Amino acid sequence: MTGYALTWIVSFLVLALFAARAWVVETNRGRLSTAGSAQRGLTAAVVASVVLLVLMLTLNGGAELVDLLLNGEAAVTAPSDQAPTGGQQPGQAPVAPAPPPADPAPPPAN
Repeated sequence: MTGYALTWIVSFLVLALFAARAWVVETNRGRLSTAGSAQRGLTAAVVASVVLLVLMLTLNGGAELVDLLLNGEAAVTAPSDQAPTGGQQPGQAPVAPAPPPADPAPPPAN
């Protein structure tokens, strides 16, 4: 499994732990205790999963940067011909836009 897939799994784990902790906190509202063991355990799990997610995001981005620096080329999937420059390549003179079409002739009078 790739690092990207694991990062997505951990991000969904973070969301699930946040939801579970919110449910535990909200269902504990009517009781006299303020923080039960389930709430403390889920808080620790949420903190650990957020730290893990930040670590994985940092390592994946760092691995991508090291790969880019070592190989010297970026993973580009499509040329930039669709750029708003009109397909102009670097170093070329800008091309003037085409003039707008002429107005159609008015209809003949009866």
